[in-house]
Amino acid sequence: MTTRTFTADVGRSTWARRPLTLAASLAIAAVLACAGTAVAATTGAITEFSAGLNKGSAPSAIAAGPDGNLWFTDEGKTGAIGRITPAGAIIELSAGLNSESQPYGIAAGPEGDLWFTDRGTTKAIGRITPSGAITELTAGLDEGSRPLEITLGPEGDLWFTDGGTTKAIGRITPSGAITEFTAGLDEGAEPYDITASTEGDLWFTDRGSTKAIGRITPSGAITEFTAGLDQHTAPWDIAAGPEGNLWFTDLGAPKAIGRITPSGTITEFSTGLNTGSVPVGIAPGADGNMWFTDSGKTPAIGQITPAGAITEFSAGLEASSAPVSIAPGPDGDLWFADQGSGTSPAIGQIGAGAAPALVSPPAVSGNDQAGGAQLCGDAAWSSWASLQPSTSLFGFDGYRWLLGASEVAVGQSYTPAAADVGGQLSCQVTVSYPLLDVTTSAASAPVTILAAARPATPLTPPPVPVLSRVHQSADRWRAGAKLARISASKRKRSTPPVGTTVSFTADEPVSVRFSFTRLLSGRAVANKCVALTSKNARHRACRRVLAAGALTLAARTGSNSVVFQGRISAHKRLAVGRYTLTITATNTAGVRSTAHSLSFTIVK
Repeated sequence: MTTRTFTADVGRSTWARRPLTLAASLAIAAVLACAGTAVAATTGAITEFSAGLNKGSAPSAIAAGPDGNLWFTDEGKTGAIGRITPAGAIIELSAGLNSESQPYGIAAGPEGDLWFTDRGTTKAIGRITPSGAITELTAGLDEGSRPLEITLGPEGDLWFTDGGTTKAIGRITPSGAITEFTAGLDEGAEPYDITASTEGDLWFTDRGSTKAIGRITPSGAITEFTAGLDQHTAPWDIAAGPEGNLWFTDLGAPKAIGRITPSGTITEFSTGLNTGSVPVGIAPGADGNMWFTDSGKTPAIGQITPAGAITEFSAGLEASSAPVSIAPGPDGDLWFADQGSGTSPAIGQIGAGAAPALVSPPAVSGNDQAGGAQLCGDAAWSSWASLQPSTSLFGFDGYRWLLGASEVAVGQSYTPAAADVGGQLSCQVTVSYPLLDVTTSAASAPVTILAAARPATPLTPPPVPVLSRVHQSADRWRAGAKLARISASKRKRSTPPVGTTVSFTADEPVSVRFSFTRLLSGRAVANKCVALTSKNARHRACRRVLAAGALTLAARTGSNSVVFQGRISAHKRLAVGRYTLTITATNTAGVRSTAHSLSFTIVK
């Protein structure tokens, strides 16, 4: 069995940054309890689970999955990918892994699967579906590659560190295309952990000859920062914090928890750490603080506030415990991998004191009759890390309708057919917390669908909502940092301006959906327009239309103005390029308006 040491490769906190897809939502089974019976877990209360781990297990990285469970890598005697439910039931999966596999880092991807690194005999990047199907990819990795940690980037690609012969930061698309970047790394660099920031860049730790915290843009431009690090620093794991900074663990002398601002200012904190502390993994918690693992002389799970105040918790850990990676879970608690001393590995849970996500479940409203529109009301959710969750990430609609146990539709409204009469109809809302990227769901109570009453007079169809005077202030603009919002205020412009203002008039209160598609150049191959590659460069040029995301806003009757600077969610923004915006409105009866389209270009 391979055991991690704190001078080589220590397990890290890989937290799931997950844009959700429909396929992912179908796997979600965890429905939270109502606020009347659910209470916040006691802060610092630790529980460990080991039943179900393979013999000789060495759990490594851990991440929240899109199915409401936690997923982890096991680099022990039998390499595997593990899954643990919030109730503590563990299963390990290895079918599909390469021979002598050694899974290491793990993160949730943009299409409902989880992605992991494999530093075994055959170096690879792997993916596993929520149902357990594993695929491993090697094409595109540098010769002598050694992939370590992995995270989801702001544009839907996965990013990983490569500690092989040629040190690099790698990128892999959901389709499996790998690119590695080395320009800008310090001489003697050893990039280790990596995470995405709320600003749209990726940040990594560099434990090489020149210790540093590095930043890489989605286009691959690398910058490294050293000012502010202790003389004998050893930066290890890194994660984004709720206040917009990045936080990292430092295994150097002295041991510390570090903070770096988006501009590169570094501060380190050590007051409050246990004597003989060895901080390893770090992740944001639902309570708005950062949490870390401590595998030192007194094993512990630590908490650090945005101001730098540190508290450590040990009750519930064995003396031989060696907690390594940590991640937030869908229950508001933190979950961690404990490699033990080689005799007592486990997956642990610690209370963050945060209230459960669900405050009250959704409810189905309507006349419960076939042919009558049913509306799925919004659930009420707790604010975690000072943020409310999102029902729509990367264009996914978080509402789905179930007739019995079968899904029949997605969207906030559904009109039952005559064939549905007598069936039990319910709706489920799936949300993700933007910073934590923890996914959870809640279901309504079912209603019985009744036969439609025979009308004495012809029914008048519900009115169709009307959007008019649809206009944008600029069709060529620069991206900004602010989220889209309905606003009546006017903003100053530059040339080109930052963002655009989309205005329209609504004849009634409606839910307005902005859907974005991106226009990209491609090459015609076999009657399809595909991405440009070196192999098809001589083919006929064509234009590809790709879905880029969507967002939904509540609009009032009359004039509305949406200030939009290119950001779709807290972690997703549109890249430079040309786009088409399609605008539709849906009223409370579930009737959708005629679509309106605008075109714009985002420039640097």
